[in-house]
Parts: sequence; structure tokens; C-alpha cells
Amino acid sequence: MEGNVEKRVKRHILSKTYRFLGVVQPAFREIAKREMKEEGFSVVGEVDGGVEFEGSLEEGWRANLVLRTISRVYCRIDSFRAGAREELYRKAKGIPWELWIPLDIPLKVESSAHASRIHHEGVMRETLLEAIHDRFREAGCVDSTSSEKMQEPVSPFRQPGSGEISRGTFKDQPEVDRGGEIPVQRLLLHSEGNRCTVSLDMSGEGLYRRGYRLRTVEAPIREDIASTLLFEWGWMGQGILCDPMTGSGTFAIEGIRMGLGIPPGWNRTFQFQTWPSFREPRWTFVKKQAVSRYPMRIQAIEGRFSDCTRKRNLFCFASDWNPEAVEAARANSRCASVEGYALFEQKDFFSLTGDYVESRILSVSKDVKKTSERFLVLNPPYGKRLEADKEYPLHLWEHIRKCFPQWKVLLLLPASIDTTSLSCTDTTGKRIIFRHGGLRIQALFL
Repeated sequence: MEGNVEKRVKRHILSKTYRFLGVVQPAFREIAKREMKEEGFSVVGEVDGGVEFEGSLEEGWRANLVLRTISRVYCRIDSFRAGAREELYRKAKGIPWELWIPLDIPLKVESSAHASRIHHEGVMRETLLEAIHDRFREAGCVDSTSSEKMQEPVSPFRQPGSGEISRGTFKDQPEVDRGGEIPVQRLLLHSEGNRCTVSLDMSGEGLYRRGYRLRTVEAPIREDIASTLLFEWGWMGQGILCDPMTGSGTFAIEGIRMGLGIPPGWNRTFQFQTWPSFREPRWTFVKKQAVSRYPMRIQAIEGRFSDCTRKRNLFCFASDWNPEAVEAARANSRCASVEGYALFEQKDFFSLTGDYVESRILSVSKDVKKTSERFLVLNPPYGKRLEADKEYPLHLWEHIRKCFPQWKVLLLLPASIDTTSLSCTDTTGKRIIFRHGGLRIQALFL
């Protein structure tokens, strides 16, 4: 029986080509497309929710592992026309669900429709659930006497909270810490002009959850956003990265991991690892291939990274006025196995100069050269401090010009702040406005 299942998985799942969606907000789509192409993915277009690419199922695995700029990956497992409920049921039932989703993880169905004859999203969800249930029952996976609602905690048909159902089309929702709640498998059904697309969430938790953040301080920036901005900025691990408002250490840690070539998903697990089609030996091979793509040839040794031929100029100075933030950043960097590449100090930004940062790094690192580039990233608090002191952005810019001359600067500010008064518009050709934590933020590349 196991041999038959293995053959079916190879024939119906692993041998096919799929279309995937890398979820990313509109401001970062072009950056995500560039990263995908650099990583060797076959980009086929973009939609409202992000960027689409094609490949084998293992390409979806690899995307979760190596892409820094996206927040989630969906696999389009099937697409068909269905202009009536009966047709939707029949075609959905033909999908080999027993090869796609496990029985021991609850299933959360989300549906949306546009210009579709089946316009009621609740009917779409119920029809899909009925088709999946009947498919499992006929395959002998579910007791035929079980209730069609399947409310048991181990049932894949349990709907964990109807109020959580998203009405959007593959748009990433804010992540919520559920305090150890049983994970769910998200299944998305979208009907556009009677063309139904069925997608499975491959990621589980959002990809910005890298697995190293043990401690946080107020309003930490998401890891995927930090990596996206560093990628766009041109940081490749050469020179000095200074993060003097480090908070939880996200910019510093992501910058170091980018320079070392550590895949962003290395420290975590993904939803697709629970699928019946998942094969651990193939996943091990995918991970080894992903590591070998980086020129530093990092080797994984007992879950930690060791560079056997380290020759690059890589070092980071991270500081914060808050001692709790410094300790949080240090603890997170230790969990990420990069503590040795960062120098942490309790310092207020306005007491720092570029010369001081450079001298401190040169005192402990022989690899950094005088000719190396210098990168300064500033992520000041967006809330009360900026609201109370309208001159604060101007003070920031004046200190940068005076104390960090010739440094490349990445400055994050609320989009509501007028930056024309900073007299920095003559030196920058780039400004990106994105959303984070419900706020509109502008990133200035100076």
C-alpha cells in the first residue's frame, strides 16, 4: 500500500509544474522580482497579492527557504472553470486531497469571488469542504459515519473561528501570536469570472518569523521588511553596517545573515513539511543546494554556521540608548548564531560619530579595511517621540551630516513627515513608501 501511495505522490504531485505566489506588498514587488530572478526562480508575472513564479513543488520549498523579501508562499494546486455549485463540487472532489493535506491538522478555508456566478463566498467554502470530506471518505481516510461538519480537533475540516476568514484575495493578513494554538492549514479558493483557483499555504507562520527572535522591544520591524530594504540599498556584507537604534537587533541580524549567505528560513519549519507529499531526503538536498549557491560556502554544523574560508570584510556595530534593547538584540543575535559578527553597546545615537564606530570595529576586527564602504541604518521610534518633537527629524539629519559624512544612509520615517526640510533631497534619488504595523512609512536612501 505504501508503495502505491509513493507512486501516486510522484505521479500526481512531485512530477508536475506549479504556479506559486510569493506574497509581498505593492511597494516591494519590483524588489522581490529582482531577488527571485537572482535566486534563479522563473518569474511569470505579478498580481494584487504579490509575484508569481513557476516550477516543481521543490521550487516552492526552496522559495520558503531562501527568499528574504516575501512574507508567504502559496502553491496553486489546481485551476478550473466552475459556473455552478455542482460543477465546483465535482471538480474539487477530483483533486487528490489525500496526497496534499494531512488528517491531523485543522483546515481553514478562505474564499473570495469576483464576477462569478457562484458569488456567495460561504457557499463556495461549504461546497469545497463537502468535496474534500467526500474525497477523503471514499479514499477510506475518514469514517463514513462521521459528521459532515467534522468538528473534532484532529479533523482537517474544522473551521477555527469563522470570524478569522479573510475576504481578500491572497493578501497577507497581520500575524497574531496565538500562544501555542494548534497550527492550521490555510486553503484559499478564489473565483474570477467563473475560473476557480485553489491554493495551499506552504509557509504556515509568516516568513518574517525567522526563528531567532527570542526577545522583542516595542514595535520591532519585521525581518522581511528589514531584509528587503537592505537588499534594495545594496548591502552585500562588504564593509561596516552601523545600526545605532537597533531595538531588537533586526537590521543588524538580517544584515549579517545576508552577508554570510545564511538562508532566511534555515532556523524554522514550514507548513509544507506536514504534507503527505513531503520527502525529508529531498528537502535535505534542497537545503544543501541552497547553501552551495553562496560564494562563502557556509557549512551547517549541528544547526550552526561555520565559514571555513572566511575572507570577507563583514562587521556590524549595533547600539541603543535602552539597555533592555541592547540585551534583547544580543540575545537574538546569539540565537541566530551571528553574535560574533556584531559589536553591541549601550549608546545614544546623538553621542556617536562615524569615527568612533569605525575605531571600535577596527579595534576588534582585522578584516575591515579603511577603504570599505560604511552603511548607516536608522529606524527611529515612530510614535510619541516624533509626535512631541517636530524638529527631531531635522536634528537626526544634521547629526548624520556632521558626524557620519561619506556614509551611505537608510533612514525610516513616518510618511506623514515632510522631508523637504531636511535638505537631503539633493543627495537621494530613492524614496519608498510602505506599510508596517498599520502605519505608512517612508524609507529614504541617502
